[in-house]
Order: sequence, then structure tokens, then C-alpha cells
Amino acid sequence: LSEACYRFIETPVRKGALRRWLGDRSAPQWGMFTACAALSTVAVVVPVARFYQSAPATFDAAVDSGGSGVVFDPNALSTVPSTEPPTQSSTSATGVVIPTTPVAPSTPITAARLPRRLVIVGDSMAHSLKVNLPAGIEGTFSVTDGSVEGCSVYDSGKAVSSRDGYSRSFSGCAGWDAKWTAAAQKGSAEVALVVLGAWDVFDVVVDGRTLPFGTAENDQRFTAGLQRGIDALTGAGAKVALLEVACMRPQDVKGAGVPALPERGDDSHVAHLNELLRGVAAANASTTTFVAGPPEYCSEPIASDLAYRWDGVHAFKPGAKLTFEAVAAQLLSIPVG
Repeated sequence: LSEACYRFIETPVRKGALRRWLGDRSAPQWGMFTACAALSTVAVVVPVARFYQSAPATFDAAVDSGGSGVVFDPNALSTVPSTEPPTQSSTSATGVVIPTTPVAPSTPITAARLPRRLVIVGDSMAHSLKVNLPAGIEGTFSVTDGSVEGCSVYDSGKAVSSRDGYSRSFSGCAGWDAKWTAAAQKGSAEVALVVLGAWDVFDVVVDGRTLPFGTAENDQRFTAGLQRGIDALTGAGAKVALLEVACMRPQDVKGAGVPALPERGDDSHVAHLNELLRGVAAANASTTTFVAGPPEYCSEPIASDLAYRWDGVHAFKPGAKLTFEAVAAQLLSIPVG
């Protein structure tokens, strides 16, 4: 192609072919040439300009471009969940904080002022919830995205999977808690919904040492990071809601940057993680609430339906609708200042 361009276009132009061709055109020919050029320019430039004006700056596989008909059901707000009162806590032999004695709530629950200002923080699962909000939810929640993809609550070490030696380093996650804070402040958030789990169900390697999932050291690493995030959010003036980690059914799909990792599909790992979340919420009862998610993600046909979660982990619009309708009343019942 380069040789052909040089031989048949560049060389003739340098030798005056274009100048001679233009000089040989008559006035009617010039008029036709100008009209054709103008029409061609309009035909190309206008559609391209409209496309780029409406297209996102970067491609985002998490965005459900086909879910325009998914609408939030306001009836979900009338189903106030039967929440347990805050609890005191104790520490198990493995260092896990476990709720024990119920304690009466210190602040009475009043009707929430709508829309409630909500910031969603966490990993890529948090991001997928934000970018796939169902239509009509804006009357209930004003949502800000504070997610930091691929980081969870870590800024060192790496998660390792049994699949093909796959690993994810957290070395690029420094300042994740500051980003949570900035997002909460930007949206003047009343409540911060913490959405984690995608990177917390693995063995981790820290300073060359492997900490298997479920061990005291691995648990402590997660709960300490989560506490750091809670402190950052409450420092920004937000109450904290820890979303229950849903059962995951990871699948290999086109466009996914991460393969289907078996640890994510292990329901026992998810259950243990939720135990840790409940314990941390109990230890921070005055500021933090554990929020139950939709149970449908643990059973078929929804659990493996890619219309709900495009890779079995990250929500599409039907999945975001399912989640928000399950948690809406719980989030609105959290007392805020």
C-alpha cells in the first residue's frame, strides 16, 4: 500500500498532476465539484459528530446499553424490613468480631427526606450498580459513584486464585480511602453504601507470605481495611451501610477483563465474608448498618442469568433494580443527622 501510494499518488502530485487537473476544470465542473465536496463533508461529519457527542468517553463493559425499560418500583419503599436492633460485640478466637447482646438504638428512626443522598463505594461491583441505576430511582436516591475498581480495602499485597495462577495486585490502590472520602464529600452523602466481595474471597500474598482465605490473618486484613474505610466515610459525615455480599456465579464472557474465578463462586467463602461484615457493623453500631441484599442471587434462575449480572458477578440494569428494591427501605431507615 505504501509503495502504491508513493507511485500513483505522491509522485504524480509532486510533478504537478493535481495542479494541471485543477487548471483544466471548467466553471460548471468546479461548481459540481464544490457541491459534491460540500455534500460529502456534511454526510460524513454530521453523523460522526452526533455519534461522538452521545458516546461515552471510554468503553465500559459494565454499562447495560439495552436496559432502558428497567424501572425502579416505588412499592419497594413500603416494605420496611424487620431490622434487628444494634448489638454489642465480642471477639472470637480467630479475631472475628461477632455480635452478641442486643442494645436499644440510641437514635429514633424518622421518615427519610427524599431523595436520600447516597454514595456507592467499593470495587467494580459498586461501579456496576451506579452506572446501571434503574429509571425512576432518582426520586428516592441521589447517587454518587465513589468506587475504586479492583481495590476493595487494600493498597498492598495481591489476591491469588487457583485458576491458572491468576492474581490481582493491589499495589496501585494507594489512597482508595481518600477517594471514598472525596466522593462522599462531593455528593454531600448522608449514607455510604459499601459494596465489596469480588476481591475479598481469595487467598492473599503479603510480603511473600500466603494468607489462606478464612484464616485469622486473612480475616484481620479484611476487617482492618474495612474499618479504615468506615472511619473515612464517617469522617466525611456519612452513615455507613455494608451491603451483603451476594452469591456469585462467575462465567467466562466476551469483554470481561477477569476470567471466571472459582473462589467467587464458592458460597462458603461468601458466607464467611458476610459474617465478617456483620461483625464489623456490630462493632460500629452507632454509625454502621449491615444491609441484606436480594436472596434471589443464591438460587436459579436468577443466580446464573446474565441479564441480571453480565458476567455472573457485576450487575446489569435488571440486577441493579433487584438490588436497590431489596435495600431501599433499609437504607431509608438509617437515621442521619
